[in-house]
Amino acid sequence: MMRLSIRQRLTAWYAAALLLGLSVFAFTMWISLRQRLIAGVDSRLAQRIQGLKMAVGGVRDRTRLLRELDEYLREVPDSSLVQLRDSSGALLSVGESRPILPPASGRPAPYTDVVSGHPLRIATTRFESAGSVFDAQVAIPLDETLEVMRGFRGLLLFLIPAVLLVSCVGGFWLSSRALRPVDEITSVARSIGVQNLSQRVVVPRTGDEIERMAQTWNEVLDRLETSVKRIRQFTSDASHELRTPLALIRATAELALRRDRDPEGYRASLRQIEQDAGRMTELTESLLTLARADADTLELNLRPTDLNQLARSVVDQSGAAAADAGIELQAITPGQCVEAPVDGLGIRRILLILVENALKHTPAGGAVRVSVADRDGEIAVSVEDTGEGIPAEALPHIFERFFRADPARGSSGFGLGLSIAQAIAHGHGTAIEVASRPGAGSRFCMSLKKP
Repeated sequence: MMRLSIRQRLTAWYAAALLLGLSVFAFTMWISLRQRLIAGVDSRLAQRIQGLKMAVGGVRDRTRLLRELDEYLREVPDSSLVQLRDSSGALLSVGESRPILPPASGRPAPYTDVVSGHPLRIATTRFESAGSVFDAQVAIPLDETLEVMRGFRGLLLFLIPAVLLVSCVGGFWLSSRALRPVDEITSVARSIGVQNLSQRVVVPRTGDEIERMAQTWNEVLDRLETSVKRIRQFTSDASHELRTPLALIRATAELALRRDRDPEGYRASLRQIEQDAGRMTELTESLLTLARADADTLELNLRPTDLNQLARSVVDQSGAAAADAGIELQAITPGQCVEAPVDGLGIRRILLILVENALKHTPAGGAVRVSVADRDGEIAVSVEDTGEGIPAEALPHIFERFFRADPARGSSGFGLGLSIAQAIAHGHGTAIEVASRPGAGSRFCMSLKKP
């Protein structure tokens, strides 16, 4: 089945609407013209009846009445269509050559009838004059009126198809012109691929739906280009991070196999391989976590959890590392139990990531605090340190994958911790916010809803 294009459908709908409008207009005009013409005929009938009454009014003698009536009829066109009957029903006004109108039969209002093959508009009235009662009938031929109506109908039947045809051609041309930007947008969209996502469609400054569609297309392309760049960067960074432990494992194995070694030498090589394989496993698990977050398949088991106990357990777990670094690590929690519907393992992982980062960037003698605060309608969980802070230019990028604020420091991490923490926070319907000043420490905070 052949499908119509938008232009053809628009033209078809426009033609149907126009045909309906023209039909209603033509019918209304035809009825209006007919009524006006008939009303004019009825007005002439009323004038003739009034003239007939004046002609015979007050005349008692029958001979004189007939003479007055004949004089009146000689002055009236179509005098054969004026009839006067007395109270006995005798016809007073017509000769042998004149057609006789059918009896009125109680129809005072003007009506249309066919007499001797001719359509007539007939009006009847009964009046009293000089003590006598007369029935008058006056008729006017409708041949000219009907001829005008036929001519008008023929004109409408000619003009409506002609106007419809011209309008359809014009409508198709206008729709083609109006949809031309859509063709241009489609052509540009078809030419855009992964290799040239920077290309954009031209936005016509028309202020209508076409302009909004072009702007939307460009916005979609912006988001797509950003996503593809992130994927490429993510793939490149992941490949780079995986290449290092793989190269170390291979080099260690090659060195161990190059010559015979004692058992302790082999054990040292295997420990090095185990350590590098552990780093690869950690990186792979981090990448899988981020992939699940991107696909909205990050599994979270939300249930009421005591955040005070969770914060204290994180501090206890990281206490040894803080003590070795000479950093004070403490949990600041309210006295009452603070519960929230969260995934305990997920929130614990967030706090561990934030505490680990804080310990890395806080010098000996500094302090790191894990706080839980019950605020209006929500619970604030934060990690604050007195460390070196984050440069202002790095703040917008710290949650990006594989980002390191200072790569020269040779951090042992992969640059994925904060990305994973933010992904888990998003899974809880919140986000981690950061405030920092170089040399004055940093504060990472997220707000959780109360049950």
